[in-house]
Amino acid sequence: MGPIVHIGYHKTGTTWFQDRFYPAVRNRHYIPRATVRAAFLARGALHFDPAEARTHLGEAPEQAILCEENLTGGLHNGGLAGNLSKDVADRILRTLPQAQIVIFVRDPLSAIVSAWLQYVKGGGTFGLRRYLFGRDRLSPLAPERDEAPGFNLDHFDYVRLITHYDGLFGPERVHVFRYEDFRADPRGFAAAYAARFGLDIDLAHIDWGTRNPSLSLPLLWLARAMNLFTRRAVADKSWLVHIPGWYGLSRRMLRRANGSGRFGRPLGMRDLLDDALAARLRSHFAPGERLLAARLQWQARNEDAEGTVLRWRQRPLPYDGHAQSPAHR
Repeated sequence: MGPIVHIGYHKTGTTWFQDRFYPAVRNRHYIPRATVRAAFLARGALHFDPAEARTHLGEAPEQAILCEENLTGGLHNGGLAGNLSKDVADRILRTLPQAQIVIFVRDPLSAIVSAWLQYVKGGGTFGLRRYLFGRDRLSPLAPERDEAPGFNLDHFDYVRLITHYDGLFGPERVHVFRYEDFRADPRGFAAAYAARFGLDIDLAHIDWGTRNPSLSLPLLWLARAMNLFTRRAVADKSWLVHIPGWYGLSRRMLRRANGSGRFGRPLGMRDLLDDALAARLRSHFAPGERLLAARLQWQARNEDAEGTVLRWRQRPLPYDGHAQSPAHR
């Protein structure tokens, strides 16, 4: 079958796969994230060498599992306007031409809200609209546009990158899954996923516990205030004064407070998106979402013909329950 290369996207449960699922697979070897990043992301586009990348990956790469969400590009910089996302696809093809590509997608509005919450957890101070559209306030010639790439809505128009991988590897070797299906039924999905790729894994010994739930409203405001006292760790933010060591200390305090459950329920998409902004975003993503639905229907029909299709529930509306699956926001 060739190596399995799980490229993301961000906020679709990749950390759960990296920490709990793939290391438990017994008939393939899982390559840690740091090694994958050294192989595919450390070198610049004009210096990348597939032979060097294969050396990083070690022996028997054809039996390997790779999982690194940054292969789709950075979460807060839109994959450098898609340039890194596209170039990495070429790097994977040159290094592992027989790879099976795995791509998880998520309702783009839910993913965007989750990205902003991650931005706040990572030190961000700006509100959701400023995070999404802050670059619109810059002039077309502003140096910040080139020096510090920012959030890009088009990063979540998944079908564009999927189509690119289809063209490079052939659509029969590009496998697309919805995060919402995994989130709704983690055990059932994992069993079907393991069967689909012939993975030998004992699911009875997998940790299915919740990790890293979304912040509650009081903790969200507290986090943004605390982030004013560190210049870490995101580029686009404000800060009043940098207190050495404050970033790590504040993160530990927030995790402890959030884990206590004493500060209210985790926020969901509908708590943070007003109707006008949600409608604007839905309109932006509607063409791509229609193409993605058609791509998933083709995949289901193709696997049906081979007798290997594994069906998961396809929801007509985004899933936005507050309970977290093993995947995290």
